[in-house]
Amino acid sequence: MGLTQDIAAWVARTSLDEMPPEVRRAAQAACLDTIGVILAGAPEPVTRLVAEVLAEEGARPAASQLGGPLRTSVEGAALLNGISGHALDYDDVSRSAHGHPSVVVLPAVLALAEARCASGRALLEAYVVGVEVMATLGQVAGAHHYRLGWHATSTLGTLGAAAAAGKLLGLDAAGVAHALALAASESSGSRRNFGTMAKPFHAGHAARCGVHAARLAQRGVTGETAVLEAPLGFFALFAPGASVPGDLAEALGRPYELASPGLSVKLYPCCYATHRAVEGVMELRGAHALPAEEVTEVVVRVPPGVLAPLISWRPRTGLEGKFSMEYAVAAALWDGRLTLATFTDDAVARPEVGELMDRITVVEDAAIPVEANVIEGGYVEVRIRTRDGTELTARVERARGAPERPLGPSELAGKFRDCAARVLGGPQIDRAMALIRSLEDVPDVAGLVAHLVPGT
Repeated sequence: MGLTQDIAAWVARTSLDEMPPEVRRAAQAACLDTIGVILAGAPEPVTRLVAEVLAEEGARPAASQLGGPLRTSVEGAALLNGISGHALDYDDVSRSAHGHPSVVVLPAVLALAEARCASGRALLEAYVVGVEVMATLGQVAGAHHYRLGWHATSTLGTLGAAAAAGKLLGLDAAGVAHALALAASESSGSRRNFGTMAKPFHAGHAARCGVHAARLAQRGVTGETAVLEAPLGFFALFAPGASVPGDLAEALGRPYELASPGLSVKLYPCCYATHRAVEGVMELRGAHALPAEEVTEVVVRVPPGVLAPLISWRPRTGLEGKFSMEYAVAAALWDGRLTLATFTDDAVARPEVGELMDRITVVEDAAIPVEANVIEGGYVEVRIRTRDGTELTARVERARGAPERPLGPSELAGKFRDCAARVLGGPQIDRAMALIRSLEDVPDVAGLVAHLVPGT
């Protein structure tokens, strides 16, 4: 068999029972974090607009919007919850995939699981499989693919979501291969759309397309079952020149992505490429009681390639601010924190922060050694000069929330509560959190989802 069929066979035969306990714990924690950010994104304009379009379509109400009143089709719910989860750029990151796996894979399997009254175990199993496929493909395509301008969350995410959805639907190896083939033809997403509503749309689009591909394959729709490796196939089109190891399929689950290297959880609702610089600023500001008004110059040194997703130098909107190193650093220096409120249009337009941005220089330094993923490899250095001539320096190798500096259970719970409080009341948040923390024991995902809708 070829690569596509080997991956499909692995997806079809893999069982939650065979997964190490640390993988299952990591999956459960990722579900808690991702559901939290989906809830937080429910009131965002892009989520509301897409919900209005779906409501106008009047689809059969098979699955639910988290944090909102809409019930719609399975594909519609996957789309909407994927958009909601990425609307604030607060969702987890995979250095292997060069993108955001959970915000694509989980909305896909959550919608299917609700509609099919599947168990929490089935949902976790499918989620792990989808993340693993996305990350493994990303190890080959990721860096080059990303440099070409593709948004890996969307392109690779479509394949991961198709694998996960196929697993939840119980497809055999041939069915999963056809689902991957259909998903490859649905993959898309340009990084030029960063800083706009189209970026969160990418995540929802990938979740919807993955579900769609698996459901079509279940009905008997077929595709090229060598679609990943063949000439004119996925790698040839999306990562031309990439070297595809012959034993790539054998790497699946050895170890699982969720165990090593693991996912990075965000402390700040903005592009992950800014996080190490922000932490450097926070460290210096806190240690030296540094007033922003006294700062005359900030120089941020980053590895080559870190600035690729940061396409907004002088942002005009909150969305653009999420992709501006200058704004993230200035806001951290001025406010001493980055919160959801940091990335509103009004916050970005503050003149005092704009003046501070003029004093910030960001440099890609080829002397900084990097690993395969520049967003998390090497280090970031922040140097601040003040009016009295004092110069302060901080170097950050890993942001808090990275696998090497994981957040504790109380921090994850705090993030979930902050996010969920945008749409749910306290008692409902408590019930939802308890169910997610015992997801393996949930007999019917529809029962969990009922606690993630306001007013229940």
